Amino acid sequence: MKNIRYIIAALMVVLVSSNVEAQISTTSYFLDGAFYNYKLNPAMKPERGFFSLMSGKFSFRTRGNVGISNFLYPYEGNKLTTFMSGTVDKKKFLDKLPSDARMGFGFDETLLAAGFRMLGGYFTLDVSLSSSMTMSLPKGLFEFAKNGLSKEEYSLSGIGMNTMNYASVSLGYSREVIRNLRIGANLKYLVGLAYANVSVERLDIELNDKRWTVNSVAKAEGALFSEAYATLDKDNYIDGVELADKVSPSASGFAIDLGAVYDMSDYVPGLTLSASVVDLGFINWKYMIKAHSAGNRVEFDGFNELDYDDLDTAVEDELDKLGDDAASLVDFVYDGNSSGKTSLNAKMYMGAEYSMPFYKPLTVGLLYSKQFSSSSINEWYEAKGYLNVSPLKWFDATVNFGTTSYGTSFGWMLNFHPAGINLFFGSDCMITDVTPQFVPLNDLNAHFTFGLSLALGKRK
Repeated sequence: MKNIRYIIAALMVVLVSSNVEAQISTTSYFLDGAFYNYKLNPAMKPERGFFSLMSGKFSFRTRGNVGISNFLYPYEGNKLTTFMSGTVDKKKFLDKLPSDARMGFGFDETLLAAGFRMLGGYFTLDVSLSSSMTMSLPKGLFEFAKNGLSKEEYSLSGIGMNTMNYASVSLGYSREVIRNLRIGANLKYLVGLAYANVSVERLDIELNDKRWTVNSVAKAEGALFSEAYATLDKDNYIDGVELADKVSPSASGFAIDLGAVYDMSDYVPGLTLSASVVDLGFINWKYMIKAHSAGNRVEFDGFNELDYDDLDTAVEDELDKLGDDAASLVDFVYDGNSSGKTSLNAKMYMGAEYSMPFYKPLTVGLLYSKQFSSSSINEWYEAKGYLNVSPLKWFDATVNFGTTSYGTSFGWMLNFHPAGINLFFGSDCMITDVTPQFVPLNDLNAHFTFGLSLALGKRK
């Protein structure tokens, strides 16, 4: 039993530390010299035309409400030990954990982008890649690993993993429709690349001093950009996925972004309000693989009838058998292929910016962001305050502080946009506490974004 608990604990630490969702950077939201704010609000118009190929904008983010400090503890001065050590107090360890440990990672890359004035408004063309993965582990799973036989029953739910990967081609247009009110929209054609969703609906564990048993109920579905099918082992359980011999795109969809910007200067000089909803859409996967858990029951009643003449081999055989039994908990029965539709994770942005009357290049801003999803592990919110400055026509900068579903954040950006070029780099969330190996201590929140584009035409 002790060996199994340590194996489970090791697996969880690996998952927490290595799997960490895609979000377009919001740090540039109030920078007039930023060219890519149409991704956040399609009503926003860049100051001039632009063009980029491959280098336009890249954002990478990790999210998490747990960090290394949740699982590693000081021991004998400068040494470290895991939470499984008897020197780590059970209550202290569990009190530091949230009700569910969430991790996510993702990136958004602009492969091709262009913006130009036409027909009394502003057009944008955008080709991008987006990828995200999120994972959720309930607190009870860590309680089981730490407490073991101190409780006889554990009933766990909420274990889940979700990933969505797609390419998009977007055409946008914005214009002023009435005095001080500008609206815009982006129409997107989507090409699905890969999707997977696994949810453990129930994991029941019964323990006593003689035996322990585990039952699990789980569902899984997934799809690739072309026709794919599941491969089965000798027991007819899924052991892999392969593409069909003929590869042809079979996953596509549509989405729309809507936004508005209103200059309130007629009522409150210096105040601008904005709001948008982006990624309202879906991808239809023609060949979606669906499966459910086999519902196997694992029982372990200790190592019996060991051959003491060859003890090492006997114990190894018993551990191998136990490992095979544990693996059967995640055996999935193939339910076949069928078409399926997945919604994008829609996002809402609401902003307010005020220009200081004593120095107009200095502004303050507030931005509230919210992501909606059919999968609860993908939902989050973010509320930030910004301080923005544009001391030169070709340079602006911002810093922001905020709170999110994953903790607090500090972000910044430098944006250079003289005639002929636009270069920016920054972060939505800086890592402040790290180990000597630069591993985040208190959470997995980190972000970096940069881009380089050609600036075309005159500033307007």
